[in-house]
Amino acid sequence: MALRRLSMLAVLAALALPPVAAAAQERSLPADATLLSLSESAERDVTPDTMRARVAAEAVSDSAAAAQAGVNAAMTRALAMLRAMGIEVETGGYRTWQETPPRPASLPAGAKPPPAQWHAQQSVTLTGQDSDRLLAAVGELQKEGLLLQDLGFMVSRAQQRAGQDEMTAEALRRLTARAEQAAGVLGLRFAGWHRVGINGGGLARPMMMQAMKADRMVAGAPPVAAPGEQTLSITVDGEAILRRP
Repeated sequence: MALRRLSMLAVLAALALPPVAAAAQERSLPADATLLSLSESAERDVTPDTMRARVAAEAVSDSAAAAQAGVNAAMTRALAMLRAMGIEVETGGYRTWQETPPRPASLPAGAKPPPAQWHAQQSVTLTGQDSDRLLAAVGELQKEGLLLQDLGFMVSRAQQRAGQDEMTAEALRRLTARAEQAAGVLGLRFAGWHRVGINGGGLARPMMMQAMKADRMVAGAPPVAAPGEQTLSITVDGEAILRRP
């Protein structure tokens, strides 16, 4: 009975070990080993390869049904045109709301105040790597009465992955070089890694520019935009094993 109780206590003690402690037991280190925590990062300034624009159809009417019908018709024409051009599109949220105009300060006797107006709006986002073609499409949509809400550039997933592959290799080489240098300064030798982690990649958010106000735009002229650089980054960290020479 005593032996059985001792074995049960041993099982319970093993289960009570935190995951970190259990992992440390599994990865036993030499008696003369020293662990050195290090981190390194790498960055790349890249020119975004993808343009994104958001335009919206909006209609105003005395009735909600008429306002929505106007937006529906405008969006149907816009989507048909964009799909015919082979441009990737994604429709956005649909909003309908009512606004009551302010009551005039002096209203003639018997006159009624301005009626409430219904507004309807829906947006569509255009994405593509051929910025000239996309800007031309936005210009055509503006001629149809759609409003340009914002316009900018972004790094595509493919471009981001390619940059991350290069940066990961660079950061790992620098991490190893730092481990070897630190070992030399401490009078030890670098004997490998106890743990290495890659902490993903950072990417600046797409740089979206507010659309120019309608009264400042040249009639019939398509919008103009040029990409600026964005910074990709990645960080690696690890625990280097240092031992006596």
